[in-house]
Amino acid sequence: MADRMTPEQFKSEYRRKGWTGLALAERWSLSPAWISKLGNDPDREAHWDDAVRGLPTIKKLKSSSK
Repeated sequence: MADRMTPEQFKSEYRRKGWTGLALAERWSLSPAWISKLGNDPDREAHWDDAVRGLPTIKKLKSSSK
């Protein structure tokens, strides 16, 4: 079983994959406030940690200058 994530690890993991709290809220059909609450709760249910670990990485498009 995977270790539980600290609030810092939770937020760091979704940011590392290119997600913002707002984008994550839209993806999971939750409010940005709820994402913040989840991220800051060290006693959140384990499935939220699993969900963050399983997020796809967002590829950022590079803008081309002409």
